Amino acid sequence: MISAIEYIQFCLKASSMDYPESSLREVTHLIDTAVTQTITDASQKLQNKLSINSEEELIALVQVEPTIEAVLFYRLERQLFIYDAGNSLLPHLASAMRRRTGMEIYYSTAIGEGFNVQHGFGIVIGPRFSIGKNFTIHQGVTLGQKRTNSPVDTITIGDNVTIYANATLLGNITIGDNAVIGANSVVLKDVEANAVYAGAPAVRLK
Repeated sequence: MISAIEYIQFCLKASSMDYPESSLREVTHLIDTAVTQTITDASQKLQNKLSINSEEELIALVQVEPTIEAVLFYRLERQLFIYDAGNSLLPHLASAMRRRTGMEIYYSTAIGEGFNVQHGFGIVIGPRFSIGKNFTIHQGVTLGQKRTNSPVDTITIGDNVTIYANATLLGNITIGDNAVIGANSVVLKDVEANAVYAGAPAVRLK
């Protein structure tokens, strides 16, 4: 069974011929934290259907579950970003995630524990956002900015939020705790806590 760092190395080689190998060696001390966080995330996704308690069990699952592979990449990228935001390995890790999983999750965005990607293809989570615990996201969802590279457009999402397929959230908005965003919704304004929103533009249903 290969280790987590060996698996990351394999993915990088398959996706980027010129990634900086020396930089990968420098981040091996971060992998344990990323693995521990991803095990917590995977447990939230699996809801006790399968027990994941070790690095070996996680990497065995990652090889057949792209959504959890993307979360592992995000967790490692996030740790590296906090440790050294200018590290030359970061764009290579991000590229490997996009190429292998079809997801784009910016490492400058903070996501709490229990990150649950239900179906991953086409997900985009933009930069500098803040997302709470037990966040569940489905395929085709975009969390983005109204204006390119705007530091003002910052999405803040509370705990226990679920966003269903192909929803789009844009601009400087806040999503309250326990909110649910329906499929194909377009959210351009704040969403209240403990409420269901749907439509284009999204309105409160419950």
